[in-house]
This record gives sequence, structure tokens and C-alpha cells, in this order.
Amino acid sequence: MTKFIPSWFIRWVNLVPLRYVFIIPFTILLFLTVSIVGWFSWSNGQTAVNTLAQQLRQSVSIRIQDHLQHYLETPYKVNQFIQDAVALGWLDIQQLETAQLAFLKQLQLFDEMSYIQVGNVQGEFIGIERRVSHAFSLDIANAQTAGDMETYLLTPEGQREGNVLSFVPAYDPRQQTWYKRAEQAQQARWNIQVGKSNWSEVFSFFGQTWLSITHSTPLFKNGQFVGVVATDFTLTALSQFLHDLKISPHGQTFIMERSGILLASSSQEPLYSLGVTDKKVQRLSALSSQTPLIRQTAEFIQQHYQNFQAIDKREQLEFLIEEQRQFVQILPFRDDFGLDYLIIVVVPEKDFMEQINANTVATIRLAIIALLVALLLGFIISYWVIRPISYLNQAAQQLATGQWTQLPIERRDELGALTRSFNLMAGQLKETFDNLEEKVAQRTTQLAEKATQLAEANQHIQSLNEQLQADNVRMSAELSVTKRLQQMVLPRAEELAEIECLDIASFMESATEVGGDYYDILQGDGRIKIGIGDVTGHGLESGVLMMMVQTAVRTLLSSNINDPKDFLSILNRTLYGNLQRMQSDKNLTLSLLDYQNGTLRLSGQHEEVLYVDKLGKIERIDTLSLGFMVGLEPDITDFIMHREVQLTAGEGIVLYTDGITEAMNEQRKPYGIERLCAVVSQYWALSAQEIQQAVINDLNRHIGVRKLQDDVTLLVIKQRDVKDTTQVQPILEKGLYC
Repeated sequence: MTKFIPSWFIRWVNLVPLRYVFIIPFTILLFLTVSIVGWFSWSNGQTAVNTLAQQLRQSVSIRIQDHLQHYLETPYKVNQFIQDAVALGWLDIQQLETAQLAFLKQLQLFDEMSYIQVGNVQGEFIGIERRVSHAFSLDIANAQTAGDMETYLLTPEGQREGNVLSFVPAYDPRQQTWYKRAEQAQQARWNIQVGKSNWSEVFSFFGQTWLSITHSTPLFKNGQFVGVVATDFTLTALSQFLHDLKISPHGQTFIMERSGILLASSSQEPLYSLGVTDKKVQRLSALSSQTPLIRQTAEFIQQHYQNFQAIDKREQLEFLIEEQRQFVQILPFRDDFGLDYLIIVVVPEKDFMEQINANTVATIRLAIIALLVALLLGFIISYWVIRPISYLNQAAQQLATGQWTQLPIERRDELGALTRSFNLMAGQLKETFDNLEEKVAQRTTQLAEKATQLAEANQHIQSLNEQLQADNVRMSAELSVTKRLQQMVLPRAEELAEIECLDIASFMESATEVGGDYYDILQGDGRIKIGIGDVTGHGLESGVLMMMVQTAVRTLLSSNINDPKDFLSILNRTLYGNLQRMQSDKNLTLSLLDYQNGTLRLSGQHEEVLYVDKLGKIERIDTLSLGFMVGLEPDITDFIMHREVQLTAGEGIVLYTDGITEAMNEQRKPYGIERLCAVVSQYWALSAQEIQQAVINDLNRHIGVRKLQDDVTLLVIKQRDVKDTTQVQPILEKGLYC
């Protein structure tokens, strides 16, 4: 290797004293190491900042989106509850005063609601308001008030308290914006009327200084439009939620409309101002925000897109403020009822770089101190090491000339021991060889013993592996048998073909080896029993519960239990007892349908039942009020109700489990009930098998390469048109009436 090194360099190195050979390389190596580590630390810090800022912006914006979605669901749920109560006859829309207590309970249940109001087609009106003093007041206009709106204070129990606080003469709710918008939004479907909910613009409620938004929904009873319910919802808590997120020391989050008007801000700055003369609330734009970071971010976004309306997807941007980089996340928010907002998250780079810069300065200082300390220690250590080596060198030179010189032993460290060893080395050499042979023999024996022990251990491990493989084979066989048993108890194609008055197609696929979905179609005593259910979770325990349900349903059907309430009650008690014995927390949703003579009787709580007429129009039947979760309580008799549906030729129903509607694609978007309804409606003119295959194909296109997270079950049932007399007689002989 020396032939590649210049001779002059070798001569120069040979002239360098040994003490400097110890110091210089050590110092250079330390300097290079500290420099490289410092540079990599700073570079990795920059990369980490970019990655962390991106993940932080994305996670915060998604969290805000989820909170906003959940936050704005409250008025929709309240309006939907009142709509269902009117449709089911629980609330009399013609006697609004009787609904006073129900509306008060809704306000007490949801703190974000500030006002709930209902007007009917006769012009009667009732409204409950949450006042600043945590009290409630009643606004009412009807025949008793001569058409004027009178305001009373309410006790916590919903009773009027005191005299009239105020009144509005000749108040007609039908002339109000919230009523007109809901009335105009109604649209016809089948033999019933379905109203489309909508949101109002953000406003200040009756001169108050907080911001509210109204969600209105038309009301129907027996297919007739009877009035409108509207809920006012305060937006105050949104700013508090954004403020509590604490994304970084100087980061800000805000929500604004497409016009740039602020809805909420993490700075908790005022979102409005009062007019100087008229004292009206004037909402503020993000472009005029009192918080500089929010204002400058809004200006940058406006310059980048030219128009806030142009933002149609999630974006991550960067811009500079006084040479300081700012990370921006933009997330559009839309719902099904017309809301269209922008969620903005902005984080300054300095919030992440302050600690990194401080660490860089500290690293440089420590490197300088380390270099100085290394130089000082190098000189001291080199002198300490070289001095006894020099003495040993002199003694070796004297020994070479035949002069025996005893070296002075001044130290008790390794160099002192080296000196003593030099003097005793010759006399101890033979003894060292003898001891070495003896130790080699002992070590050979020890290695042989270790080899024997390792062989025994290896044999034991091999035995355990064989046992583990056997256990795995046994467990796999048990799961395979359980899955096979599940498939065996499902209705076979030839059984479904025997039901000549109905065209039936079924599909079930488990997310694991053993699933928890249940469906069955049974015949007995001139009736057809159709069942579909979904056990919580999936796997072996859920599959066993599904098999118990199938056995119990067949047993009750064989026992001529015809009443839906008795049928479900007995089934629930049976499963509840088994689950208690199993110490299992499983339960299931279950809907049962009895078919006879073109009539379907539906009972039990499960997913919505899709009723499809011969033209493919769909009615979604909610089963929430028809039953209760099976196996959760010992007695569910009081919860069980039923509903009848008449089927004519070409009409039918579609049953499914939530494994279809909740199936996610790679963007975590669920398949959804609306898409299922669209596919069924499009292909309804085909056979049941073709409709089922179209739905499954569309579901597979939606999820793509993503695996199923839940069991999937689908039943398509269509009423046949039995006109051929050669087909009628065999059906009558079986006791079935189409």
C-alpha cells in the first residue's frame, strides 16, 4: 500500500513525534464526526419539520371536519325526530300547544340549539327559545292569541310563568323565510310526500350578538304537507373548539364561507361588529380579521385562487410572511343540505424550527469545547504514555548490546506490569505452554458437553414445533368445519326455486373465515318466513351465534308461532339465556318478514328495508321503531311492532347488512345507501339474480383492492306475475298464495 503514498509524505510523517501522532488524528476525527453529525441533525430536522407540518395540518383539518360534521348533525336529528313523531301520530301538528313540552325537552337535551319553531298550514305557530339567563321562553300564535305572537317565560317543567313578556301582531309563520324555503323544497315520491331539509344563511337571532343558522324541514302526515319545523343552531362553540385544539404556539385555524366571511376562529376574535347607527350585526370577513396570521393567510389564498369558489379539493400550500415560511392546509366542507365551507389550518415554520436552531447552536458550542478539551487531554495523555515507553526502549537497546538492565518500576498500571512481565517472561514461558495444553483439553470437554446440551435443546424445540403445527392444523380444521356448517344451514338454490310466486336471489360473503351475518328463507303452513340479521363483530363466536339464531327461527316456525311479537320475544329470551351462559357480550339486529298471499308483514330492528315498485322507484322503510337489539335485554316485547307491505307483480324488496353500505374504498368513502338504491332502481327490470349480481359488481368496483372489513349479505325478492294456470295449481297445492 505504501507504493501509492509519496515518499516525501512518508519521510515527513516519520519525523512527527509520537506524542503528536496521538493528538492530531484524534482531534481531526472528533472535528469531522461532530460536523457530520451536526449537519445530518440539521438536515433531518428540516425534513422532519416538513413531514410533521404536513401530517399535523392534515390530521387537524380532518379532526375539524369530523367535529363540524357531527356538530351540524344535531338540528337535522332534532327535525327528523319531530318529522317522525308527526308521521307516527305522536305529535299533533294541528294542536301545536300540546307539543310544547316535547320541544322544550329537545332544547334541554342539546345545548347548541337556541330556538325551535313549528308552523302549520293553518298559520298556527309555536316556538321555544333558550334565553341568555339559561331560562326558556314560549312564543305562540294561534286562534287563542287572535293571530298575534305572544311570549311567555317557562318553568323547567314547561309551564307558563307570569304574564305576556312581548307580542308581535298578526304573526303568520307561513310568510317567514324559513317556512317558505322548506315548503318550496318539498318533492313527490310514490304515494307519500318527502320534504327536503335545507339550511338558512348565518344570522343574528332577533338582535342577539351571537351567530346562528337555521335548519328547516317540511312535515308530512298521511302523505299530506302539514307544516314546517325549523331549528336555530348557535355557532359559538365552534370557535372554542378550534381554540382548544392547540396545534402549535402560533398556529391558527378558522372556518369561513365561500364568500370569505368567518364562521369560527381559533383566535376567538369577534366574528361580527355592531353598526354605529342601526346597531345591526355586521359579520366580518377573514380578509379583515384582527389576527394578522388569519388575515394574511386569507389574502394569500385569494391571490392564489383568484376566487374562494374555485377551491374544490383538499390542498396543502406554503407562503412567506417576512421571510418566514407558513404551512397552509385547505379542506372544503360540504354536506347533503347545501352547506359549503372552507376549513383552513395555518402553522408557522418557526414553531418547529426554534428548537432545531437552538440545538444547532448548542451543537456548535459543544464541538468547540470538545476540541479544546481534546487538545489539552491529548498533550497530557501523550506525555503520560510516552515517558515509560521511552524507558522501555532504552532497556531494550541495552539488552541488544548484551547488557542486562533491570527497569525501574515506577508505576502500578499496565506499563508497570509490562516491565515486570519483561523480566519474568523467559522463566515462565515453559510453564505457560504446559498450562495452555491443560486448558485446551478442559475447553474441549466443555465444548463437547455444550454440544450435547444443544442437541437435546434442539430436539425439544423441534418437538414443540411439531406440536404447534398440529395445533394449527386442528384449529384450522375447526374453523373450516364451522364455516362449512354455516354454509350448510343457509337456504339452497333449489329451495328458493321451489317458491314459485317469488323470484329470490341471495348472496353472503364473510370478512373472515367465520362470519356473523344471518339470513334464511323458510316455508311452512302456507307461509314464507324471511329473516336477515347482523351479529356484532365477526369470527368464530359471531358465527356460532348466527347458527343459534337460524336454529331458533326454524324451531319457532315449526312450532306454529305466528304472531310477530311472540316470535321475536321467544327468540330473544332463548338467545339471551345462551349468551349469558356463554358469558358473551354479542348481540344482533334482526328483521323477520312473513309472506302470504302477496302481503309482507315486517317486524324487528335492522337496516332499512328497500321497497321497490314495478317502475324501480324505492321507498326506504326504517325498522328502528319495529324492534330492539336481540340478545341485549331479557325481554324486548314492548319494543316489537310490525308493518305490512302489499306486493303486486313486478314489485319487491331488497334486504342487506351494513357490510354493503359501510364498505370503504381507498379514499375511506363508504358505499352508502344512496348508491345501493341507485343501482337497484337502475336494474330492477331484470331478474332478482341479475339485480343482485349488478349490486355486487358495483360494490367490488367501489372498494377496488381494499379488503372487506365486515360481512356482506344481500337478498333481492320480487313478486312473480303468476298468470299460467298450469303454474297456479302446484302453488296452491303447496299452500302458498301469490
